[in-house]
Order: sequence, then structure tokens, then C-alpha cells
Amino acid sequence: MVTGVFFIAGGPGLFRAAHDPAKQAVVRKGMIYGLVTGVFIAAYTMVDGYAVKFVLMSPILLEYYGNFVRLLFLVPTVLRDRATAADHWRRQWKYAVLVAAISPIGYVLVLYAMKDAPLSHVAPAREVSMLFAALIGGQLLGERDRLVRIAGASLIAFGVMALALG
Repeated sequence: MVTGVFFIAGGPGLFRAAHDPAKQAVVRKGMIYGLVTGVFIAAYTMVDGYAVKFVLMSPILLEYYGNFVRLLFLVPTVLRDRATAADHWRRQWKYAVLVAAISPIGYVLVLYAMKDAPLSHVAPAREVSMLFAALIGGQLLGERDRLVRIAGASLIAFGVMALALG
């Protein structure tokens, strides 16, 4: 799985940046952001897993409170620049409604899986979304090294299957 993430992150292209200081700085910054993001994802996955498995909190209630906390953090930003927020809403309201409807369902399903299955199986299985990111990034966004990214996504999927099989 680690090798798969390496390939999706640019893989061999990262070595090409080794001799260019400007590219090195960009790669280093991206790796730091990726590492910090991974730490936060691991932390909230463990906290959420503990909440549904040991505290016996309802996954739907946990998602509800999570959305409430996100709202508290986002409202000040929206209120600071209402004109821009209104413009974004006018242009992208359909996408916002779609994400608002689908995203909570996906995470509630993950929480129910955490409730019944070992966290060590559920957490890596969430990384299968990298398959979709690799395909969408290559196809829709025209990212380079599409085959390397798809190979990396496949390695992640095989890693998840290996963990599930024991």
C-alpha cells in the first residue's frame, strides 16, 4: 500500500526533482502536507472508531455532530466575505447539494463498518478511493503518468485485499 501511495504521489517523477532545488522545495512541501493530512485522517479515524465501537455512539449521530462542528468552523469564513460566498453558491449550488447528500452517507457507512469490523481492516479499505482519484485525475484533469498512478492505485487495492485476507 505504501508503494502504491508513492506511485500515486508521482513516484519516479519525484526522483527527477532531486537535482532541481525549486522542484525539491515543491516536492518537500507536498510531502509535508500529505504527511500532516495522513496524521489527521488516522487520528480522526481512530477517534471515530473508538466512539462507535466502545462508547457505542450511533454513527448517524456522530456524523451529525461532526457536521455541526464543521459548520461552526466554516460560518465565520463565509460571513467574512458574503459576496464571494453568494457568488460561489449561485454558480455551484448543484454540486454542493450533491456532495451534501452523498458525503455523509459514505462516512456513515464507514462508521457502521468500523462498529462491526476491525479498525485495521476498515481504515485501509477507505484508501480504495485512491483508485477513483487516480482514474479521475488522469482522465478528467489530464495529469501525467496516468499508468503509474493506476498501477499505484492497484497496489493499494491489492494491499487492502491482503489485509482483509489476513
